[in-house]
Amino acid sequence: MPQTKIWTGDPVWLADVLRAEGVNLVEYPGWRNRGHGDFKDIRGVMVHHTGSDNATAASIAEGRPDLPGPLSQLHIARNGTVTVVAVGVAWHAGVGMYPWLPTNMANWHMIGIECANSGTSPTAPHRMNWPDQQYDALVMSCAAINRRLSQTSARTIGHKEYAGRAQGKWDPGAIDMNILRADIQARIGAGRGTAPTPRPPVPVGLYADVLLFRGSEGPQVVQLQRQLGITDDGIFGPETEAAVRAFQRRTAGLKVDGIVGPATAAALRLELVPEPQQVS
Repeated sequence: MPQTKIWTGDPVWLADVLRAEGVNLVEYPGWRNRGHGDFKDIRGVMVHHTGSDNATAASIAEGRPDLPGPLSQLHIARNGTVTVVAVGVAWHAGVGMYPWLPTNMANWHMIGIECANSGTSPTAPHRMNWPDQQYDALVMSCAAINRRLSQTSARTIGHKEYAGRAQGKWDPGAIDMNILRADIQARIGAGRGTAPTPRPPVPVGLYADVLLFRGSEGPQVVQLQRQLGITDDGIFGPETEAAVRAFQRRTAGLKVDGIVGPATAAALRLELVPEPQQVS
């Protein structure tokens, strides 16, 4: 099968391909205009659980006080209802690494699916506390997206596979990703190619977990602002983004996007501020 061109930009076709797959689809009001900016190239799907069996699509669309929505593009309820909540970038991935993703940049390359599920525990057997309707809807949704992007199920990963090391994430809990991918591939069918995906050269090591962007707050933002020579209020707002873009423009090899990822942090020689220890 001929490979297709990498999809660049927002997945405006989400509702159409999901409906064609046969899922019970709901379109959350305003989804076509919701997102934290535009996607770069879309490389696959990332699966999550919400941490609660009762998390609503509204909570994913609107976010929470410490993290504005959207928190994923799709929400899957326990009864199998799939709600498309956003077409633009969503804050679902955070920092992490995966071989065919730029370090810490998955939000701009992966469609996120949040399933209303507690996850049970990191060691729970496959599909424990996952109703058949919810699991089947997850398989169908991933298959529809992978197929639309001319991908195999290898391009569906779990948040734990990307952010387990960096963030200690274990979602989706009670889901064996290898089994899930096999079920997705069975749904996709044979003969599907995988669109070519570039793997940009990004630094790893000291700056592998750095990801600062508009809306970020805290001591690391203060340090960034000090090194950029601007007001150090600890809030990554328009002034900070403009200063980052200016630094990127005058530094060879950096993409001018206003985001401080590993490459920009390394070029800036950003002094890292230790994260406070959290009790889980």
